[in-house]
This record gives sequence, C-alpha cells and structure tokens, in this order.
Amino acid sequence: MLNIIEATLNEVKLGDPQHYRNMSVFPLLFSGKSKLEYSMLGKALNDGHIMITEISENGSVPELKLFNMSESYILLLDGEELEGAKQNRALNTTLLVPPKSELKVPVSCTEQGRWNRVSAAFQHSGKLLFRRARGNKMSSVHQSLKYGQGYQSNQSEVWNDISQLQSIRSIHSPTSAMKDIYDKEKGNLDDFLKAFPLIDGQCGIIVGLGGQVVGLEYLSSSESYLDVHRQLVESYTMDALVENLSGGNPELTLEESQRFLEQIWSASQETFRSAAAGTDVRLESEHLVGSGLVEGEELIHLSAFARQTTGQQYSPRMASYRHRRRSQ
Repeated sequence: MLNIIEATLNEVKLGDPQHYRNMSVFPLLFSGKSKLEYSMLGKALNDGHIMITEISENGSVPELKLFNMSESYILLLDGEELEGAKQNRALNTTLLVPPKSELKVPVSCTEQGRWNRVSAAFQHSGKLLFRRARGNKMSSVHQSLKYGQGYQSNQSEVWNDISQLQSIRSIHSPTSAMKDIYDKEKGNLDDFLKAFPLIDGQCGIIVGLGGQVVGLEYLSSSESYLDVHRQLVESYTMDALVENLSGGNPELTLEESQRFLEQIWSASQETFRSAAAGTDVRLESEHLVGSGLVEGEELIHLSAFARQTTGQQYSPRMASYRHRRRSQ
C-alpha cells in the first residue's frame, strides 16, 4: 500500500498557496481521472439513492444501518455528520459502499444531550467533524483495530472535544450538538471559505495553521472533491478559530508542505479489512496519524493529521477550561 500512496501523491501537484488570517491552504491538483466512479454521501442522500437509519427500533449509539438502492458506488468520508433519527452521528471511517448493498456503519455521537427520535432516517448535515476531533478519533479507531475491536472510537473523547469547542467559542447548545457550533459560526466560516476557493482540477488540500502543517485531504476524483470542498475547509476553519499559535500568523511554505508529504510516505502502515469495499490503510508515526482507502490499485481517499507540536497550543480560555475539567 505504501507504493500506492507514494505513487499517487507523487502525481499530485501543489497549486498556488492561499492565505487568510492564521490559515493557509495549498490546493492539491490532479489532471488524471479516477478509475472508479462514485458519488459522495451528501449527493446520494439528497437524490434518494441511499437511506441511513438507526440499527433497530431501540437504536445503538455506535452503529447505523445503510441501504444503497443505486447502481453506483457511494463514498462516505471519515468524520462526515449525519443529522436526525435519535441523535446526530459522525462516521468513524471512510466507507466505499458497493451498489445494491446493505451494511452496518460505525459511527460516533456528536449530540450528547439527545436520545429521542426526530425522524425515521438520517439526512446529511453538511458538516464534518472538526480537524482536532477527527484526528483524535482517528487515533482511537486505529487502537481499536489493533486490538480486534473493529471501528470503534473513544466516544467520551469525541464528546469532550465538542464540549471544549463549545466552551471556547462561548456557544450554548441545548443538546450539545456539534452542528449548533457550526451554525452559529456561519459568518466566520463564510469569511474563511471565500479566501479558499475551489480551483479547476482540485482533488484535495494541505492545510497549515500559523505556518505549520496540520492536515492533508485527498480524493481520487476532482468531480467528487467539488462536493466536499466546503465541508473540509470549514472543518479546518473551526480549528483556526480556536488555535493560539506562537509567532503570529506566518504563512505555510511550500517546503513545509513537501516535508509533510515525505512524512506520510515514511509513516508506518497497517492494513485492515474495510467495513465496506476496499482496504483500510492506517498510517502512524511520531509526526502524524492518517487513514486511507484503497480499492484495487487505486487510492480513493486519504486523510492525514499532524500530531500537535509545542508551537500549537490551546488558547488561554481553552487551557483554563481544561484545568477546570481536571479539578472537578
């Protein structure tokens, strides 16, 4: 799998950098065409091609049921949020759902204060778990896989990450819903999104905060990436709004971006049977944690997150919040 990931990223070019406040983006560009055609989760739900429900009448927090009624593959991204049913959830891993199939979907709760049915099925919230929480969840899922426990996350950690974000942004949600934070930050999110427009041939992003790389996102299809660009940029923007980075707002350099690509290539890898089609690839090193999905000889999706460094600290308000939590 290492050769597939390295070969794919070697074919990707870095576009001109984009900068706004403390956030930088290098667009990833690919002139080729994906061997596999697939639709993204949001479009498939809106078009009625798939249905996602609670696993049973009583429901189960870490599992949902998905029905793909279409003749197409559907790609669900790690961290994408589903809204409705008994409580909102986020995907624990990227899934490539085969045509005409039914499967169980491993998820985490993103709405701690609700467990009552508001709809028979889920809809797409249009949101993605923010970068810090997604990186933490990715690490916990990898640990579960290592111990043969499937695609389980550390649910308490997910709730804590959401609670911290609510506290630092002084946002109240009656059900502690992550989506409420995004909705109330819409003005800020729109400002950032304007600074990071989608460009022709874009299939991903490398993102920096305060001049340091914090993550990479890649999709094999630029057409499919178009459907999730907003979600991905917003998920990093939530971190940009709370990170207190030393040294002001330096811009991410090309050299730092290329160094992160090299760190991805050199990270150790483990492969696992996906919960849907393809092979799940987990990356880990002292520098990063990552997850990819390979189908056949093609890298369909890759996310990688830099581990927190001493230059990336919580803001003073978040630090005081964490102190209060430890003191309780």
